[in-house]
Amino acid sequence: MSLRNCLLAAGLAAAVCLASFGAEATGRSLDQLYQAAKPEGKVVMYTSVPDFILAEWKTLFEKRYPGIDLEFFRSGTGKVVARVDAEARAGKVQGDLIWVADQTVFPSLIKQNLLAVYRSPEWDKVGFGKDPGGHFVMGRVLVAVIFANTGATKDMPTTWSDLTKPEYKNQVSVASPLVSGAMAVILGAMAHDPRYGWDYFRKLKDNGVLVLQDVPDTARAAASGERPLGMTLTMYKYQPELVHSPIKVIYPSDGVVLIASPFGIFKDAPHPNAARLLDRFLLSSEAQAVLAEHGIYPARLDVAAPQGMPALKDLQAKAIIPDIPWIAANEDKLKTQWREIFGH
Repeated sequence: MSLRNCLLAAGLAAAVCLASFGAEATGRSLDQLYQAAKPEGKVVMYTSVPDFILAEWKTLFEKRYPGIDLEFFRSGTGKVVARVDAEARAGKVQGDLIWVADQTVFPSLIKQNLLAVYRSPEWDKVGFGKDPGGHFVMGRVLVAVIFANTGATKDMPTTWSDLTKPEYKNQVSVASPLVSGAMAVILGAMAHDPRYGWDYFRKLKDNGVLVLQDVPDTARAAASGERPLGMTLTMYKYQPELVHSPIKVIYPSDGVVLIASPFGIFKDAPHPNAARLLDRFLLSSEAQAVLAEHGIYPARLDVAAPQGMPALKDLQAKAIIPDIPWIAANEDKLKTQWREIFGH
């Protein structure tokens, strides 16, 4: 099943579930939930969301809910998942909520019985990307694009395939899917698409592509001119260090890659009420607007898209939609093949 169909199915299932929300979802007001969470003192989020967004959320959350500290373990998806796995093997996950870019992480977490079922009152404000079982909900839509340094690139590429052309030899960087969850989804989407497949990545390799750690690194490399072209995400044009850089965001005419980025609460969260309070905050209009201000498409249907960016519905028309079940089923094969081509 494609992600598009999967998400539509999830939306229909969620609609059926709306009438069956438990007391946890509908029985307590935000103030009641806050009063229950306040004695817990803090809430801990494991995430790959960029630091500059987390800093804004921390300020807003702690101002709205004084007495509850918002703490983070922030790293690439691979390192976040490794921490969860290590803590689970040790007997208890120490975080309260997980939010990473790679949706394929969540079926494994569900299978390990690590995620709680929680459908907040904000659940129905999200149009798609919701687990029918209630274990996770999309918090943002990531959009994979090409960054081009306008001072170092004369003839701009217009498609993903253009990056393999001789005129762009030794000018392109990509992130490692072994570290970046977003890149793991991009890799899976393009490897599974007959227009690209593994031949595309072999051509990138032959064209001198530079493999960096994470998608922010490819954005920085494009901005500095180290590698004037990068496969990355729209949001990094809006991070403080790059907002005034000579970067042009190119939406490939053969389709951007759309990535549904979800979050969920750990079943045995040390701070369960605070975790649910944070869940509701992250889906609030205020927190979602922070995403839009930084070039990220919000999950909420009633929060405007980032200013100056194409409407999400316009991008969806030609988008490369990752087949999440296929990517999850072939995760090990994808990483093995990547190592065979790039070595790391």
